Amino acid sequence: MEQTSKINWINVFKIGGAFTAFQIGAGFASGQEVMQYFGTYGGMYPVVMPLIALALVAFYCIATFYTGYKKRFDDPNTAYEYYCGSTLGKVINILTNVVIGLTCLAMFAGCGATIHQYLGAPVWAGALGIGVVSVLVVCLGLEKLTDVLGVCGIIIIALMVVVGIYNIATNGSNLMETQKNIGEYVEQGTFLQVTMFGSTNPVLCAIGYVTMGFALVMSYNVGVGPRLNSKKECVAAGIVAAILFVAGVYCCLLTVLLNLDYVAEFGPMIPMLSAIENSMPYLALPYTICVCTGIFTTIVGYLWIMGRRFGGADGSTRQRIVVVAMAVFGIVVGSMIPLNQLVNTIFPICSYVGIILMVMMVIRLVKDKDLK
Repeated sequence: MEQTSKINWINVFKIGGAFTAFQIGAGFASGQEVMQYFGTYGGMYPVVMPLIALALVAFYCIATFYTGYKKRFDDPNTAYEYYCGSTLGKVINILTNVVIGLTCLAMFAGCGATIHQYLGAPVWAGALGIGVVSVLVVCLGLEKLTDVLGVCGIIIIALMVVVGIYNIATNGSNLMETQKNIGEYVEQGTFLQVTMFGSTNPVLCAIGYVTMGFALVMSYNVGVGPRLNSKKECVAAGIVAAILFVAGVYCCLLTVLLNLDYVAEFGPMIPMLSAIENSMPYLALPYTICVCTGIFTTIVGYLWIMGRRFGGADGSTRQRIVVVAMAVFGIVVGSMIPLNQLVNTIFPICSYVGIILMVMMVIRLVKDKDLK
């Protein structure tokens, strides 16, 4: 393993951008995540709290990229046992797969809610449509199709940046005024607020937001680590990944808050889409298409992971049964339980798993002299 003195910035931005695209799901693209974790506190909290996320995301990206670069695991899932030890590592690995399954439910609900909000179609129609197509893709072995469609994650980020910059430039000075009713909307249940350890403390929730993502992305980060060429490149990629991701958080969060009253009245379930309809309506259709396509690629990935984890080899009868069962469960739950409630219930569970994993990672990094 050779150390190079120069940083390959193209490689750095590819890895950082891929991390950000990987983090885009129904909760993020809809605006529900950022509103429940950051946006419901009012005042300067939505401006300050993402900075906590920036520091923590940079830390865990640098750590996991460098671990993957140094250790070069044959199976990235081995990293769970590396960080947590044999017994706890296996438990965390299982819990992470459970978390992926639960998160998949929010994906079905997110697609159904997006189509319902834009077209007025029943939520179940969107959930059913995305479920049927996803099952066919996985069972027919067409996962490579999602590699092409995966560019939608980048397009979503680009649209968020355009809309965010436009709203900040035209209305940014009115942020305190536009979000003045947020407390009332939270009391009414129009917007839900995440709780961590029974508390709505904004700092705890900011930490919970970061660890929620860490639980889902850790093995991915370790897996791409070997594509980096030096410790410097791992650090650069981690910082770039954090900046790109938190820039997306800010663009989404501030766009919703700058259009808060409209969003609360006409579309709080998919707040980002409502904000776009109010500020830049000609981008509403492209955003809807990209969000649904992005959700589709994520669902396919999750179904494939769960099928392999609990069903065995690709194309086997057992794998297909697991995939179909997961999809049916997701369609039913996603049709019956609103997206905001799923995010409010499921994502904190992801956060708790991520907290355990991050604590164990820090302990391992301190002990392992090979990583210093």
